[in-house]
Amino acid sequence: MVPPRTASRAAVPFLAKAAAPAANAADLETRTFFISRVSALNVLLKRRAAIYAKRAFGMTLIEWRIITLLPTLQPISIRELAVHALVDAAQVSRGISRLVGKGLLSRRQSDVDSREALIVLTPAGMALSIEMFNASLRRNDQLLREHSPKEVEFLNAALDALIVRARSLVGEDDAQEALKKRAARKRRAPRP
Repeated sequence: MVPPRTASRAAVPFLAKAAAPAANAADLETRTFFISRVSALNVLLKRRAAIYAKRAFGMTLIEWRIITLLPTLQPISIRELAVHALVDAAQVSRGISRLVGKGLLSRRQSDVDSREALIVLTPAGMALSIEMFNASLRRNDQLLREHSPKEVEFLNAALDALIVRARSLVGEDDAQEALKKRAARKRRAPRP
């Protein structure tokens, strides 16, 4: 493990600048953390997608994600679908219930575990998924149209690398949390 770096604000120019109050909004913007910018982009894109999903298809964003993920994942359990959708299983479950009610999904019993339901698209759900996929392509093109193919390729490669790194960091964080929990259980365990 690499020891954390320590430095005084005066010794590192960007830390000294960050400590000084912003002279104007542009100055503040140039000092914003990369993570904050990615988060802002995520929030804006999700908001726009939610508005579009509601207006064009009468769906929530969760329902949209379920319908667009299923063609390549089905049949799939609610728990697994939640992992792929990056949302809580309870939200996915509610979305699935609404989509089953609309005749877009069906549930079937798992051959492996009779207690588990697997989710699949109905023919109407598959047709809608194709329509939604094409809408997603148009919206993606709309967002990126002012960038050259080379710029888009660079952005995609950079984001892919950052996603891999973020997953690695999450794995490290999860491992550290598991170690802390085990250590806490050992401390609480009665000694013979």
